[in-house]
Amino acid sequence: MKGGIFCAVSGHGYGHLSQIAPILDQLGTMNPDLRIMVAGNLDRGVVERFVHVRHEFDHGFRDIGLVQSDPMVVDLEATRFRYEAMQQNWEERVEAEMSRISAWSTSLVLVDIPCVTIAAAHRLGIPSVAVASLSWDHVIKAYFSLEDPAVMGWWRRMREHYAKVTLALHPEPAIVGDTFPRFEVIPPLVSRAQVRKESLRGALGIASDDRRPLVMINLGGMPSHAVPLEQIIQELRYHWLFKETELPSLNHVHSTAKVHQWPFEDVLASVDAVVSKPGYGTAIGAAARGVALLYVRRGRFPDEDPICNWLSRNARAREIDTETFASGRWHEAMQSLFHLTPPAPPRCDGAVVAAERIVTLMGR
Repeated sequence: MKGGIFCAVSGHGYGHLSQIAPILDQLGTMNPDLRIMVAGNLDRGVVERFVHVRHEFDHGFRDIGLVQSDPMVVDLEATRFRYEAMQQNWEERVEAEMSRISAWSTSLVLVDIPCVTIAAAHRLGIPSVAVASLSWDHVIKAYFSLEDPAVMGWWRRMREHYAKVTLALHPEPAIVGDTFPRFEVIPPLVSRAQVRKESLRGALGIASDDRRPLVMINLGGMPSHAVPLEQIIQELRYHWLFKETELPSLNHVHSTAKVHQWPFEDVLASVDAVVSKPGYGTAIGAAARGVALLYVRRGRFPDEDPICNWLSRNARAREIDTETFASGRWHEAMQSLFHLTPPAPPRCDGAVVAAERIVTLMGR
């Protein structure tokens, strides 16, 4: 493989990064000399925790997705404002991306899933691969009306450039529609992880004879005001693991800050259960490692149905409604999860399949 890969990642949460990271790790393992650029509006420290092979990083805004103040709340007004602003300087954004791609001596562009990067690659005549369990045109259609001329403008431009991708890879469970004319469905994408249950409990200060289940609460890449912290910590039959750092000083309440140096995949693989939304990274990662999953839906996010349907066949998973979630009274649902018979581990070698297809494209 000559040249390098320019990989542009959506900064909307960490789900897109969690999908693309195992592909990059597989490519870097196959060829340690491969030059990899990871580009996106993400914190570099977070990228380092997900992408484990040698790479460089370019911090910059490339797509909008949805503007959210909380993992469970979409700010539609702010989202609309940003899309309209992006339309006004679209050409400048594409040209700037072309310059970045050219400077990297790129052989292939990999996206999950900024369409501005696809547009730049197409103009440069460089092959592109989109990794997409969903695409933003589906999201826009779910949250806005296409009868609005402005919205229809964003939507058409998005689909126009998505259609120019050389190949789209849809990791199961995915929305497979007419957005990408050339596509393949591949197995789920999951990063490698070490199961370190006892090490995690020790790092959190849990006594060796304290066998209460360890439950992680993680709704996404930002802290959530929707988490009913005060209600949760009244339940003493579990150890609770939060991403928040300012927590009550109780022996059954812990912060992931104590293991900030751990890859997220290792933490996820080492808890007994996780409470989350049905987002790709956490939901599929939990299922792949046999971790019980209690989840609450966000509402209109279009990939929730395929993910929840997949979970029903491949995971110990249970949905709770928003009222139950807000109450923090989860013991009954949690116990029902722990009594489920674990299904056979799902096939999750999508990174190997994706890397092989990318290598083939780079070799042409």
